[in-house]
Amino acid sequence: MQKKWFMTALAIGMGMTANCSAAVNPFADVPAEHWAYDAVEQLAADGIIEGYGDKSFRGTRQITRYEMAQMVAKARTKNSSGMDKALVEKLTAEFSAELENLGVKVANLERNADRVKWSGVFAQKAMKGNSDEHTWWEKELFLNVDAAVNDSWNVHAGIDTKWGSNDGWNHEEEFSDAYGASNVKVSSVLYQLYAKGPVFKGSTATIGLFTPGLQEGVVGNARTKGLEMDYQLGKTTVKAYGGNLHEKVSDLSSVWSDAFRRHGDRGDFEYVGTGAGGTETGFKSQTLRVWGMSVEHQFTKRTTAGLGYYNLYSPVAYGDSHLGIVAVNLRQRLSDKWELTGFYSHGNQHYQNKAYDVKLIYNGSPWGNNKFGGSLGYRYLGSDALIMSSVVNGSEKPGRKGVEASLWYHFTKNIQIQGYLFNGTAINKTYDNNAHRTAYFTSLLFSF
Repeated sequence: MQKKWFMTALAIGMGMTANCSAAVNPFADVPAEHWAYDAVEQLAADGIIEGYGDKSFRGTRQITRYEMAQMVAKARTKNSSGMDKALVEKLTAEFSAELENLGVKVANLERNADRVKWSGVFAQKAMKGNSDEHTWWEKELFLNVDAAVNDSWNVHAGIDTKWGSNDGWNHEEEFSDAYGASNVKVSSVLYQLYAKGPVFKGSTATIGLFTPGLQEGVVGNARTKGLEMDYQLGKTTVKAYGGNLHEKVSDLSSVWSDAFRRHGDRGDFEYVGTGAGGTETGFKSQTLRVWGMSVEHQFTKRTTAGLGYYNLYSPVAYGDSHLGIVAVNLRQRLSDKWELTGFYSHGNQHYQNKAYDVKLIYNGSPWGNNKFGGSLGYRYLGSDALIMSSVVNGSEKPGRKGVEASLWYHFTKNIQIQGYLFNGTAINKTYDNNAHRTAYFTSLLFSF
């Protein structure tokens, strides 16, 4: 049974009626791709929401915001905890106007007690880059802190703590990452810190240290200190951002970054060594400025695509010139289980000036509700056609081409294992003389 059939039957089964006159049309359809469908389906699976729909129901319409609010009102009467409680609260915030019209007063209900919410994940990782000789073992605790400023704005902080070692599992210890000329211990470090909320109708602003949300991060996945503005008009979303990059040296282009070398053989950071006249990391600090914009559209329930432009000012790599990148991306659902994703980008600085990735995915995202899934694809990630890409994982870097695969499995609720594999060669034969190398990245994850 398709998800929307199940959801419509569940809404009708509630049998609740009321007059609605919210500012947002309560009888407008909730879009098929809206996150609320997954949230309510999960609550139903956990017994938080109960309906009377049977499997013979064959409705084809999407449900309305009013019907969704009916289900949320029902869920609020149940005792829930953990992730279920967080889902109920998130749904309550999304459909607060409709709930008010149903007589459910939510404006101040439990607001003070739950003003600050915590979530996160503990991960045991093992990874090996293309040029690494040993497996890097890592224990990581990532905490999300979300606080409501008012009815519209929220503040988010991502706090990261890692222990790591290449001496084997359970030999991990505290370590530092290089940010320009400085070493920063990865112990309760602020990985993200931003405020987010609307400026005018249809808009969302993000201010602070964030990962840009353009085109699923395939080209501009580097954390940025600055501003992002999104504007949604129907099925079209326009996004734009700008600011200073804030990433560790080894994740951008440098002599530490394997084959990820810009402009032939340059990095984003100048290497000066650690001796006399050098720095504690061996690199000079460097201000890297970036901006970008995209237009992304949902053409059908199965097809979404986007067009974007990105601009990077990296004087060590490109002098007074800027790296300009044009990118297109596509996500095509083939069936309930299968989807195809891909992107292509082209830079203006020659050398490795193209990048692309094509991937066949089974059972969606590992963060969804399916028991298991995976993907198989091929990538070609030119160093001069990317800023930093979400396609790579762990110790992998751009500057290589080859086959990629992933598998993930949920042992039980909130406990899963993810594995990613890449086998390929350096695009520039100067690195490894075109020898095939294998990289992997595995994580045992406990979410809360």
